Amino acid sequence: MKLKKLASLGATAATLLGMVAGGTASAATASASPKVSFTWWTWTTNPQNVIANFEKAYPNISIPKPPEYGSGGTFYSKLTTAMSGGTGPCVTQVEYDHLPQFLGAHDLVNISQYVNKYKKDFPGWVWGQVSQNGGVYAVPEDIGPMGLMYQPGVLKKYNLPVPATWAQFASDAVALHKANPKMWFDYFAPNDADVLESLWWQAGARPYVLESNGTWKVQVDGPVEEKVLNFWGNLVKEGAVKVSNDFTADWGHQIGQGDYAAMVGAGWSPTYMVATYQAKNSTQKWAVTQMPQWTPGAHATANWGGSTNAVTKDCPAKDVKYAALFAAFINTSRSGLTIDEKPATATGGGRGLFPAALARATIPQFNAHVPYFAGNVNALFNNYAAHVVTNFEWSPWDTEFGNFVTTQLAKAAAGSESWDKALQVTQSQLVSYAKSAGYSVQG
Repeated sequence: MKLKKLASLGATAATLLGMVAGGTASAATASASPKVSFTWWTWTTNPQNVIANFEKAYPNISIPKPPEYGSGGTFYSKLTTAMSGGTGPCVTQVEYDHLPQFLGAHDLVNISQYVNKYKKDFPGWVWGQVSQNGGVYAVPEDIGPMGLMYQPGVLKKYNLPVPATWAQFASDAVALHKANPKMWFDYFAPNDADVLESLWWQAGARPYVLESNGTWKVQVDGPVEEKVLNFWGNLVKEGAVKVSNDFTADWGHQIGQGDYAAMVGAGWSPTYMVATYQAKNSTQKWAVTQMPQWTPGAHATANWGGSTNAVTKDCPAKDVKYAALFAAFINTSRSGLTIDEKPATATGGGRGLFPAALARATIPQFNAHVPYFAGNVNALFNNYAAHVVTNFEWSPWDTEFGNFVTTQLAKAAAGSESWDKALQVTQSQLVSYAKSAGYSVQG
């Protein structure tokens, strides 16, 4: 991420902004600013290093160590409860797919006046994810441009081409499992709604659209959504992909023992989906290529995962500009980027992220070798990020969608209902829920 000046914050903040551009703080400028302290919630590793780096640049601003509230549903439950009681943090980490939920509840502050000049530092589709109706409600932190991870040696052994299309992916999957019934080309995770939505995204689906009149158009059972799910459903029926709940102990064991020749993944996946689960004596060797395409010769991809830093309604008005400064600094300064890209281990001292900002590739750590992978993995994902389909939107009910659809996917994977029925039931449940929550919905 490149260093840029923030928008004017007034006389006091203007002094601070000069320090953003220079990356360091001087005694003179630091003494000109008031003493400020505010809270930050995050689930990323080594937050104390992020804070120390910021406080070095801004010694008059202090941030206590974030509480350890876990991630996912556990984190959001704590956050929602705190904000409903007016005791939320000043700055909080929020995933892109959860932003609409908090926007719908009016939990986040429009910080556009402080961060608009950073728009050029991020891909347009990323900035679009943190913007709504002319306002900007968070600073992008990291992203997950998608690609296909595969084992070249396995494909060569079974004379399988690296799949450039989803049709070839299906052909490879059937051929591999027929040749070696103890191995699968990939897995299908009925517990992971996020992956499903990302696969829809890559195919050009728009299951959620916020119309200009404030009405949400919802169609999770549309033709593109059905095409994608039936593609995977047919492979499940043929036994060509393994049904496995991801991010579980069994799933990790399957990866470690080499059950899969390939896996759809994101920029963070080589580390967190492959390297993490390898035994010390592992001989697995992986590579990365672009996502298989629905249209031959195309280069479309999507995003899986990624987070932002947002300023909440519970941040005192006098601190909002400093909170926005913090969110911008940790995601745009060269020193902040360096921490982002260092390994998320005690010895690595970093966060292990794939930063959202375009300047990510200028940091030496970006080109570091990823264990078990050939080539410059981050450079490849950096290319894929330029081909993310740009018009995908999230709904305010992503948590509820996840609960509804994973229940139905489990039934479909077990053969107790069709894949089309799984989406039709989810559609009905989601529309009913959204209407009961007071939203104007067309679906």
